[in-house]
Amino acid sequence: MKLAKLLIAGLALAAVAGCKTVDIKDGKVPNAYLSKAKKYEGAYEGQFNGVPGQMILSFNGNKPVLSYRNNMGTDILNNNCASRFGDLKKVYITGKKSNPQVDAVEFAFDSGRCSLMVQGRQMNVDFKEKNGVTKLKVSILREMRQRRDCRWYPGDGHRPPYEYCEWVQDPIYLHGSFTR
Repeated sequence: MKLAKLLIAGLALAAVAGCKTVDIKDGKVPNAYLSKAKKYEGAYEGQFNGVPGQMILSFNGNKPVLSYRNNMGTDILNNNCASRFGDLKKVYITGKKSNPQVDAVEFAFDSGRCSLMVQGRQMNVDFKEKNGVTKLKVSILREMRQRRDCRWYPGDGHRPPYEYCEWVQDPIYLHGSFTR
């Protein structure tokens, strides 16, 4: 009985303090979240995959536009890939309904001529604010690497020791961090 009460209390707390995912169909931020989203508008300085650059978040009406530039141009992959960002796809919101906070977003991503080099088709952007500084942490999936993971089990009185192996996929990301 105590376990059931504990589980119910845990689920209730998660529902109150949990996060909400909003799927975006037309690339536009819903009016209910637009004022919160626009506070992140601007240019952010930092680096992506070790290369200094600038991430720019602007709005065309309700539609956020993500762009990147550095000394070599506007290709975030820096390999003459002609990569580009697309429409906003998802918004992750935390906090109470009366005071929602944008925690992260997903933009569509086209790796251009480098589609074999970069598997990701979305740009993940996490927002953090602290002491008046806004930080964007961005990532694109580079590849999924497979590896064989094996473990030995000691067996018991009825079975001898044996090895159990399985294939595991590890995501490898290209990362960036930008501040304003």
